[in-house]
Amino acid sequence: MKKRFENLCFLLTYAWEKCKALYFASLGKAVFNAFLPLIDIAGLGLVVDALVNNSPRYEVMRLILYFLLFNLAVVLLSQLLMLAENIIMRKASDITQRDYMNDSIRIDYHYAQDRSILDLKKKSMGANPAWFILSFGQLIKCIVQFVGIAYLFSVLSPLFLSVLLLTSVLSIWFIVRERRLDFAYRNESTEDERAMDYLYKTMTDSGYAKEVRINRADSILTRKYSERYKAHLERKDKLENKRAFFHICSLILTVVQSIAMYLYFSHQVFSAQIGVGEYTVLLGATTLLAGVLLEFFNLTVNNMAKTLDFTDLFREYQNHVTENSKIFASRELPMHEIDHTNLKISFEDVTFTYPGSQKPVLEHISFTIMQGEKLGIVGLNGSGKTTTINCILSLLSYDKGTIEVFGKEMQPDSYDSKRKIGVVMQNVAVFDALNVYDNIDYFCGLYIKDKQLRRQYVEEAIEFVGLSDYKKFYPKKLSGGLLRRLNIACGIAHKPKLIFLDEPTVAVDPQSRNRILEGILELNRQGATIVYTSHYMEEVEQICTRIAIMDKGKNLATGTTDELKQMIKKKEIISIEILDISDEDILALKELKNVYDVTYENHKLTILCSNGKHNLIHILDYLQTKNLSFGRVYSELPTLNDVFLEMTGKELRD
Repeated sequence: MKKRFENLCFLLTYAWEKCKALYFASLGKAVFNAFLPLIDIAGLGLVVDALVNNSPRYEVMRLILYFLLFNLAVVLLSQLLMLAENIIMRKASDITQRDYMNDSIRIDYHYAQDRSILDLKKKSMGANPAWFILSFGQLIKCIVQFVGIAYLFSVLSPLFLSVLLLTSVLSIWFIVRERRLDFAYRNESTEDERAMDYLYKTMTDSGYAKEVRINRADSILTRKYSERYKAHLERKDKLENKRAFFHICSLILTVVQSIAMYLYFSHQVFSAQIGVGEYTVLLGATTLLAGVLLEFFNLTVNNMAKTLDFTDLFREYQNHVTENSKIFASRELPMHEIDHTNLKISFEDVTFTYPGSQKPVLEHISFTIMQGEKLGIVGLNGSGKTTTINCILSLLSYDKGTIEVFGKEMQPDSYDSKRKIGVVMQNVAVFDALNVYDNIDYFCGLYIKDKQLRRQYVEEAIEFVGLSDYKKFYPKKLSGGLLRRLNIACGIAHKPKLIFLDEPTVAVDPQSRNRILEGILELNRQGATIVYTSHYMEEVEQICTRIAIMDKGKNLATGTTDELKQMIKKKEIISIEILDISDEDILALKELKNVYDVTYENHKLTILCSNGKHNLIHILDYLQTKNLSFGRVYSELPTLNDVFLEMTGKELRD
């Protein structure tokens, strides 16, 4: 009970802070609507008495006219208040919806895809403060009507009032039992409903149509949907069976109550204890009372009580957002100028662990990115590449360490720094409802307010990525390569000084890949500092001045391509085509200076050398000395891929 009261106070305070006008409109309408049926009952009784007592016709007509005019005035005022309430309600609902949206933005990035948080958010939406105020207004109406009816009964028939209240309470107890099932049902079915929504979208959304048809995934998706629906239906059937029992019991009591009412009041009339007008008033009051009690408990149990139950979840979600969120300012970014001469990124001893996990995703990571540099970050899936970028951008709150961008510690609200940053994430982030030009214009407009300058920047970005012929195309009509180029244009249109590119060439055609890589080099020539992640080692080796190799959340090595190659044992790979060679000769070759491994497969001799000069000459001298015939001979230096495999291992991982 204490928690219910706390929830009640919370909702009333929350709604008052968000929209005070909704209180006045709802309560005003409730009072007028409360008096209207009471006036109808009392007026009808007076008219009936006047007719039964053979009052003059003009007095009866005057009474009816006064009654109708008063009723009309009340109805008009009530309707005006209802219109005002509807307008205010839409405003209040919009405020509540925007609060949910803002909460989704405020919450830390790693919680944004947490299933438990998503379920909590969906459940908490059952506590809508705006709708609660409407129910609260209706509750006031019921109380006013109940007081008016109770007064009539206390004057005309106090005994029957007690009987009516007793039977009504019993009937309403069954209603309470029926309505209390709703909360448990919704709480238990949230996960099933979300899963069914996802499966339905997968089967019907055009974005998945190709994969579903190619892989004949319709059968497994239908099966999974059916399983979820069956569990959902079984839970619902149990609820409906219980509901039916309580509902039938309530109906039986209502019928018995009505029969008793008509018999009792008819007896009162025949025994001349009450008049016909009083009989009419009592019948109307009894019928109204039953409706009032039903509405009262329906509101308090089915609407208000249910809302109060979900308020626990609402408050839990609000507390979770408050405790695990970043402070975001308005969309209007501060205009503080940053030091353009200090564009380096300092990443000092940073450690990050996802909530609920024991193992850090990043562990004591340190490196520095200098102005104008092109840093490549390579690593296996799950090595921490994207997490590193998210920490730099302050999307994730790291456990310890410091990150400085442009000479300032990076914070969630460091918008003066973020204005000079461009981000192109692995997952394409564009709006399907906007065409190519409007997408780029929107993202550019987040930073560039001058319309003429923004128009210039948008055109330059479109030209830069080669989308001039596709300005009016919508994203779903673009190929994978064109979509990637659109994504890049959205990220760089505002001419940032620091650009993060997270695997921008995934799943694109060779022409688009080449265009993207050339574009990255051009951005760097124009003065932008580049942070580039990729699985394609040849790309990283081609465009990056320095490379960081990450594995299992650690920075294994950082340096230029040549510096990294000097860190591994393999310095030269010599391949010789030879028809046959003995095991003794292979062992002898392993004993040569700087040779650390020799393999022979498919008439190909592969010799790995660790260091030194003239390795090839020494090997050929040995073969000639032994009169071994050989064909083509070639020597190659290790690639970045060789460096990566030697540092991280060749075994497959989960």
